Amino acid sequence: MYLLMAVFNQYDLRDVLEDLFKENIEGITVTNVIGKGSYGLKEGDNTVADLAEKVKIEIVVSDDKHLNIAQGCIRDNCQDLGRGAGKMWWVPVLGVERIRTGERDEDALSTQADKKIPNIATGIITTHEDTPSS
Repeated sequence: MYLLMAVFNQYDLRDVLEDLFKENIEGITVTNVIGKGSYGLKEGDNTVADLAEKVKIEIVVSDDKHLNIAQGCIRDNCQDLGRGAGKMWWVPVLGVERIRTGERDEDALSTQADKKIPNIATGIITTHEDTPSS
């Protein structure tokens, strides 16, 4: 399992999310961030550069195949030849648990659509019609 993180321009977010959802990659955290990339904090005239507003997404994927698919969705929508297109990086994940159900690792990453999960507190069986994917 991997945690894929990417920082890129806000105007690319909708297209990235649409492509990820088309590939059935869900469970995405989006955060508004500001920062400065690899060109440094000083401009050519030695003035301090402005920090740019970007978005950061975080996705936990189950394997190399899904990591490559998610990277492609980001790259295809954000890559350009100008400065400031963004960066992505990934790190191994040792474990994941869905807090509500206690499912672990790949089971915790999969969609709820085909599962009947008992509600721990009440014992009631829920389905995807009344339980959002996470």
